[in-house]
Amino acid sequence: MKRGSGRRTRLETRLSSLDTPLFLIDAARTVLFFNQGCEKLLEWPADEILGQTCDYAVHTDADECESICNLLCPPPEVFKGNHSEVPRYLLTHSGKTLPCVIRYTPLLDEHRQTKLVWGIIDPIEATHNLPVASPPQQLHAELAALRLSLRNRFRFSTIIAHNDEMQRVLRQLELVVNSTQPVHFWGEPGTGKEHLARVLHFESEQRRKIFIPLDCDRLPPRELKQTVSKILKREFDEPMPLEPGVLFLSHVESLSRDIQEIILSKYQSATAKDNIRLITASSYSLTDLLEQESILPEFFYLITTMQIKVPPLRERREDLELLAQHFLENENRYQDKQISGFAPGVLSLFQDYFWPTNLDELEKIIQAAFQTTSELLITQESLPLRLRTGIDARLLGPALPSIVKPLEETLYQIEKEQILLALERSKNNRTEAAKLLGLTRAKLYRRMELLNISLD
Repeated sequence: MKRGSGRRTRLETRLSSLDTPLFLIDAARTVLFFNQGCEKLLEWPADEILGQTCDYAVHTDADECESICNLLCPPPEVFKGNHSEVPRYLLTHSGKTLPCVIRYTPLLDEHRQTKLVWGIIDPIEATHNLPVASPPQQLHAELAALRLSLRNRFRFSTIIAHNDEMQRVLRQLELVVNSTQPVHFWGEPGTGKEHLARVLHFESEQRRKIFIPLDCDRLPPRELKQTVSKILKREFDEPMPLEPGVLFLSHVESLSRDIQEIILSKYQSATAKDNIRLITASSYSLTDLLEQESILPEFFYLITTMQIKVPPLRERREDLELLAQHFLENENRYQDKQISGFAPGVLSLFQDYFWPTNLDELEKIIQAAFQTTSELLITQESLPLRLRTGIDARLLGPALPSIVKPLEETLYQIEKEQILLALERSKNNRTEAAKLLGLTRAKLYRRMELLNISLD
């Protein structure tokens, strides 16, 4: 044994047995130390946490150690040598939410590079005692708090819903999560209808069955008809590893009447327990199609047993910043590069933008900025050009409407301008001007007299 190794072992043993929650993370974000205090507080054995890699991303599954590891992850700036004291909401193995402060201390080598980060967890009884953090860290904490709150209240922790309309969506999902009745989502493109359908499935009792998505707008009609028939009859070309649980039809407004009839015949003849759950989505209310007779009345009433309207992003302004942080932290997961948030001014730009394709556009903007930046924060310079030009165009406002003038007045003005231009080109030579205008010299004189054009 090398001299001093026994002392190090004794020190590690003492630190391990402390009730003060201590943990140690290396520069690769791997958990190296997780003491008894952490085990008691978070209800996770050290053996399951040690060796795990953490990302700066909120994850709220109490049954996965990835959740606790990510919630312990230091902000990226700590790995640059900065001490940090941040508010956090941690999740225990039993599902309890713990408000706390984590104090991070970077441990540097002789080159002033961070090799290790010490973390000390200080639980807090009242959330109002949480310290004020930097805006990016505060947004990270708010995102964790919201997701944990939604998880405890609705079980839907992957849906960001601070907005009243989205809270209504969650209450509707809660009503049908454990049933097999059809559900129809409608709202503008990009509002997250398929994500809501997947959440509904994976939180239901049928979560171990397959979720099958089909796009009625993109699949050729013949192929779509064959696919729907095979799924409903459970006639697959190859053995399925799991039983189908949900058939999700997006852009159901494009579904032909003959396919509607196939679905109707299946759901009218089979018992509810034998059916694959039917979830549909459209870009607008199907009531208009019913009035136009583009959808069979029986099919309409089948799929709209429960209708859920999904609001556009422009009506969810209070969710926008949390959604941006959510998409950013999704990019952090399993990446070497970690970004903690947004530089001053970026979120204000987001609030000023119209987001014509809603959540899909926001996610793509964040993905593009994440790939571009080499900083710890997303800056305005790292935002893609299409967003900046879109914001500039919106600031200019709409084009002014054309003014309709009386026809006689307009013709009078145009004719006078053309004659004056011809005279200018011909240096007041009336014969040449008449040729340019396709008139006789006499007719030009008459038009000049009528329009009060004089060469004096």
